[in-house]
Amino acid sequence: MSMKLYSKVAASNIKKNARLYIPRILAEAGLLGCFYIMITLALDKKLAEAFGGAYLSVFMVIGAVIIGLLSLILILYVNSFLMKQRKHEYGLYNVLGMEKKHVIRVLFYESFYTSCISIVIGIIFGILFYKLSSLLICKLLKGAIVTGFYYINAGTIVLPVIAFMALDGLAYIINSFSIRLLKPVELLAGQHTGEREPKIKWVLFVLGILCLGAGYVIAITVKSPLSAMGMFFAAVFLVIFGTYFLFVAGTIFILKCLRSNKKYYYNKNHMPAVSGLLFRMKRNAVGLASIAILATGVLVMISTTVSLYSGIEDSLKWQYPREMYFNASEVNDDISAPIPAEKLEKIVRDVADEKGIEIKTVERQSNLYVSYIYRDERLYDKTEIMGGYKPEEMTGVLYITSDLYNFAQNREEASTRQKLDLDKDEIAFCRIATPAGGMFKKLPETLTVGGKEYKVKEYLERFPIEAGMGQLVNTIGIVVSDEQVLDEIYRAQKAAYGEYASEYDDRIAVSFVDEKAVSAVGDEFTDEITNRLRTEYPGEIEYLLDTKWDTAESFLGLYGNFLFLGILLGFVCMFSAVLIIYYKQISEGYEDRDRFQIMEKIGMEQREVRKTIGSQLIMQFFLPLITAGVHTAFAFPILSKLLKVLMLSNTGLFIICTVITFVVFAIAYGIIYMMTARTYYRIVH
Repeated sequence: MSMKLYSKVAASNIKKNARLYIPRILAEAGLLGCFYIMITLALDKKLAEAFGGAYLSVFMVIGAVIIGLLSLILILYVNSFLMKQRKHEYGLYNVLGMEKKHVIRVLFYESFYTSCISIVIGIIFGILFYKLSSLLICKLLKGAIVTGFYYINAGTIVLPVIAFMALDGLAYIINSFSIRLLKPVELLAGQHTGEREPKIKWVLFVLGILCLGAGYVIAITVKSPLSAMGMFFAAVFLVIFGTYFLFVAGTIFILKCLRSNKKYYYNKNHMPAVSGLLFRMKRNAVGLASIAILATGVLVMISTTVSLYSGIEDSLKWQYPREMYFNASEVNDDISAPIPAEKLEKIVRDVADEKGIEIKTVERQSNLYVSYIYRDERLYDKTEIMGGYKPEEMTGVLYITSDLYNFAQNREEASTRQKLDLDKDEIAFCRIATPAGGMFKKLPETLTVGGKEYKVKEYLERFPIEAGMGQLVNTIGIVVSDEQVLDEIYRAQKAAYGEYASEYDDRIAVSFVDEKAVSAVGDEFTDEITNRLRTEYPGEIEYLLDTKWDTAESFLGLYGNFLFLGILLGFVCMFSAVLIIYYKQISEGYEDRDRFQIMEKIGMEQREVRKTIGSQLIMQFFLPLITAGVHTAFAFPILSKLLKVLMLSNTGLFIICTVITFVVFAIAYGIIYMMTARTYYRIVH
């Protein structure tokens, strides 16, 4: 046979099987287009230099890797389905005189044509939608629109083409080996090979319960954000394995239980559905589990990224009660001497007057922040703990004197003032943040610090100084009687931690009358403050100028990229789930056609057949949606703690975003089900 004949046969086969090949071509094109968009965004220097674009390349590379892995799994899944549907045809070629090597050559041209069509459509899709993606990125980052089509270049096109040609080549190699190993009779029977009644795999059933249970327990019992960071991926892998194991073994167990219930099973609507699912579940379980995992991925990615982006203002308000914090020290012979707050305030006020910026308040915040391990009403430094400690025991303590506290209280409303008069062995205690849950629910009556016991005289509702790590570790505020007591605590932690010991933080906190006006000239304002500081202190200095507007830019860059990545990956996961559902409907439609036609011939009305089909489809395709909802509900506690690491403490916002995401996804899933169910009905009838 000539190569021209092989190519004609291949083209004819693709045309005749358009119902199977068109979704496969569009799926690969969509995946390649998304991969192209990720790669191009990662290499786009103009976008990286735009407002908030510093994180873009890192996030897009991560997204490209994830899409590459999903593409590998999905293309191999679709390839397996297509081979099952086409084995009968390939076997017929073999029986009619074509050798297996000739069949493999036809298969090569089919793979080549579909790959080329997919790649061309995918690149066109990627180029067209890249500009839309870049506009969306600029919108999310609230930056200037980057114009032009400069991004079209050979480098960003070649990599996706090579990657997806390699995936198609791998699928072709697997198909070739499959054809070589099978006998002609097996090829002819491949599409119609039935399934024996599956047995319950008790080992997988028990493992599934244990894995899923362990993943759920980790998710709901994790106590602190720092623990959540370490345990999240362990919980994810346990839930994934548990889902697959339970779909493979647990669904068979449930179906057999339904069959043993005679009242339920011996019903003309239930019997065909239950028996049909039972015999095909061995093969379908993995596909359904994959849909459940992909659906969970969509829910988690969209809900968390939307929550983070929507909660930027809340995060900034929590972290920055004032718009600017400023401290500085002179360094001589490795000895750091704080520059007085009064001089820092004068520099800030002078620059503000020159720039026409009106200052609302300037507060002095002198404090000492020290890390401890809290156990049994005692604060241990980390050198005292033998054998390690739990993340939830980590506690940061913010110390101030009663003079500073009382000075801050003078600015409060008269009705809320709480003046302190403490002896040297007395302290006032305030819970600033306790993300570990159980820590400090019971307020201590005494507290031992550095081997000295202090009596807790007052419990404070509010602390006048903010702590930046409050959402990650337990953070408490302690007011001591005077500078002498504070110095004793300072020396104790200095002896314990050595070069890693904390130093006094003598800073000013500045708030402005018009926050938008100062943020509009933010860099110019802070640069002038820095220049004035260096002019007045020409020696070696250390300083920290922390502003709300700079952090807002970082938050927009971080969370805007998170949201874009979540939307795109959510789309890819949704797309993958749709493709799996579509091919399952086609596959089962061809398998069930003869069975339901026989039912009609022996007396079952078409209305009853349709009702039975609906019952079977609902039982099968809404199980992944329910599973995804349960997974997301159990994941909520650990996800909410992970969001605290990213400075989102508004749990209510996260609940609202999660519920809305699930409702929208459920509606979309229902529409997809109805559309694919029509394809199933057409095949069956």
